[in-house]
Amino acid sequence: MRGWSASGDLLASVVAGLLMGLALDAWLGTSPWFVVVLIIAAAIGGFMKLKAESSAAIDLHAAEAIRIRDGL
Repeated sequence: MRGWSASGDLLASVVAGLLMGLALDAWLGTSPWFVVVLIIAAAIGGFMKLKAESSAAIDLHAAEAIRIRDGL
């Protein structure tokens, strides 16, 4: 279930970047610039969060495997 949550967070951040970019472009009259910049920034942030969450899950599973191997 954790994977679905992380992928949902990634999708939500990209959609939020898109919506904020559209709003800023409409407000300031700078056609695609804010959309592009905010989608890229949101995607980078989303992937960084996805990497951090997957690293934490891998560390947790590795610690559990070591614990099982050592019979604790």
